[in-house]
Amino acid sequence: MATLAQLWEFRSASEAKVHATADFSQTGAVPLAAGLEGRQVDGRSNWVARVDGVHLDERAWWIQVSRDGDDSACVVLRCSHRTTVEQAAAVLGHWQPTTTLSLLVLNVMSIA
Repeated sequence: MATLAQLWEFRSASEAKVHATADFSQTGAVPLAAGLEGRQVDGRSNWVARVDGVHLDERAWWIQVSRDGDDSACVVLRCSHRTTVEQAAAVLGHWQPTTTLSLLVLNVMSIA
């Protein structure tokens, strides 16, 4: 399964691959990404979130999230720098994880 960093070529200073060692210190998205990692998501279905990648640009954090145990069920969150964990989790609660590869981007407190 390709991660966000593998789909696009980002500068290494603004991208962090996680799971083995979840270190978000290089991205500035420490509270948001760490708060989503391992979080129980309640909504259309109940599942556990895993953060696969984080990218920071001047306007947003781009966070690739997958369902624990199924890397093919993934989505990218485009979050403003003011987004809270609760806001991102609420948006994830409306997303239905599927096992088909999707390039779906969900906006969280961001202007499309």
